[in-house]
Amino acid sequence: MELFPILFLFVLVHQHVIHPVLANNDDEAANSKRYRIAIIGGGISGSFVTKYISDYDVSFGKQRKECLLDKIVVYDISPPPSGFSDDGQSNNDNDHVLKSSSDPRPENWQGSRVSSITVKDTVIELGASIIYDGNQLVVDMMNGDPDNVVRDDPMGTSKKEEEEGNNSREPYGFGIYHGNKEWLLKTSSFANYPPFFRKMLLPITFLWRYNLDYFRLQQAVKRAVQAFDIVYGLLNDTKNELTYFDSPMELWDAIGLRTAAAVSFHDLLDGLGLYRDASLEMQQEATTTSSNSWWNWRKWLPGMGCMRSELITAMTINTYNADLNEMNGLVGLVSYVPSSGELFSVKGGNNKLMESALYQSRRLYETAPKCQQSKERIQRQQKQVTTVISNGDTMELLSNEDSLGEFDVVILAAPLQQCRIQFLVHNPMGMDDSILHQMPLGGVHENIDNEDVIDRPGRTDTINNEHGDLAFAAPLPSSATSPYTSVVTTVISNATINTSHFGLDDNEPLPRTILVSERGKMLEGITTLRIMSMETGLIKIFSTEELSLEHRNTMFGSHHIIEYVQIWGGGNSREHSRTGGATPNFAGGRNSESLPFLLYDSSKHLSKNDGAALYYVNAIESSVAAIEISAIGAKSVAKLVARRLGLVSPVAAVSSHDEL
Repeated sequence: MELFPILFLFVLVHQHVIHPVLANNDDEAANSKRYRIAIIGGGISGSFVTKYISDYDVSFGKQRKECLLDKIVVYDISPPPSGFSDDGQSNNDNDHVLKSSSDPRPENWQGSRVSSITVKDTVIELGASIIYDGNQLVVDMMNGDPDNVVRDDPMGTSKKEEEEGNNSREPYGFGIYHGNKEWLLKTSSFANYPPFFRKMLLPITFLWRYNLDYFRLQQAVKRAVQAFDIVYGLLNDTKNELTYFDSPMELWDAIGLRTAAAVSFHDLLDGLGLYRDASLEMQQEATTTSSNSWWNWRKWLPGMGCMRSELITAMTINTYNADLNEMNGLVGLVSYVPSSGELFSVKGGNNKLMESALYQSRRLYETAPKCQQSKERIQRQQKQVTTVISNGDTMELLSNEDSLGEFDVVILAAPLQQCRIQFLVHNPMGMDDSILHQMPLGGVHENIDNEDVIDRPGRTDTINNEHGDLAFAAPLPSSATSPYTSVVTTVISNATINTSHFGLDDNEPLPRTILVSERGKMLEGITTLRIMSMETGLIKIFSTEELSLEHRNTMFGSHHIIEYVQIWGGGNSREHSRTGGATPNFAGGRNSESLPFLLYDSSKHLSKNDGAALYYVNAIESSVAAIEISAIGAKSVAKLVARRLGLVSPVAAVSSHDEL
């Protein structure tokens, strides 16, 4: 979830001036108030932003008399980790119903997109499955809790097949299935070679099959990784005002990736000069790099292929269930980055990252000598927040009719279009405090000129509405209203792969992972198939819709057993499709314009010296979505909140306009 020729020129931080919310950094004044923060959403975004804000409060609190935060409360529809619930119970009930790490949860709520389940002693990721060792924020979080969060083989499989022979006939490698028993690429045949030779075969195969395109994309990805390395330096800098980014677009602009987020992945690959074989695409388009050219030398050499239509398309369908026209360039590069490094998952489930972030937050206060009542400062409650109401000074959270309390800062750490929350404000004109209006999340702007209105015949006053004099609520960008893509995760056991259906010989090794081309996705209805265990017939399938019994019987035999089905959006209910989903609809870069991280600021809206604020971590998903991206969004918001509350003290940037 862009570049063009100039794409990855190294990054000069843009010379814009971020206008901070004034915060009183005087110790005596700051200590006169203890701040309350509510976080809606306990996934990666919510748990990580909790940890980062706690870091700022405790670390910089050493220079103050005490910590400034009264409490941070994380609300989520799923049960809290053990030790955070009021009754001391975790979500591991003693019944025999198979539960994911997000269960039990309300009906038709999908829960965190980082979720796992254990079937036949195998941990299976239902959503985000792998972590790249270059994901610095995730790795740092793991390093902060090395006893409880440890690396495991990616997606619950063993690396023994890399170290030993394949005598057990275990699946190996991957294949790209094109439908109708046709394969574009298979590396499973490498299993017949010695391990040391297998490691050499894959890069050699890619080099021969994709030639210059392989190098071109690798170089583009390398430059993208270098750009992301700059992100971490900017996020860790709390002194320079220019490192506080008001929106994701400012962040991408600072590291030279904004252009990549605004074009389709196809357009980006055109700019990089990658060959395009339109005959392998469902929507065939004439292009100068297409196979329609009268002279296509690749067709005259054995083993040649189209990297764009084969490997790149298969990887984006696997990760985002979208083709290259639907992806933007930044998402496409991010989806390919893991191919350049080591992959892993968290032992026991990637959801342990969220649990660990909360435990680390609590531990920070427990070990801080100046922070008392440390255990109550970090709270995690299983509540469905239905309404947020700003009265200017604070924001009240409601769960249906029940008040959850008032807070100085509220952080939305879930997609806006999925949260099912009413955001309201009391009448800012002060005429009737009982009247509530929609909170202007898209901002407020003037669209009528004061003088023109006053000069109209018979008109002597200005026009007022619920947002103030001549102020109107701006519409939300499409990135905040478009439904997320639908993906269904199905886990089955006792399955037997129908090799004939897939055009495979009974005696040849099966691919461990079956990816699909555009045509393969259309014909089979799946986006990825992963064999977790041949012994137990354990298989995980990603698909756009739920697989019918007939289809499952065709692929896996009539004796297979459905262990678990997780619907990420879609399903039979229109409400479900509108309030769920796996990844954003990037619309080929057309939805890249994001909301700011600060969704609503009472101090600006009501012209107050101080006021409550609503922040939005998932604004960053307008351009790209991944576990590490959520962590980057969380860090960005945590810095903004810390600056607002005076937890950190950046040095104000000097603008040329200030010289006069």
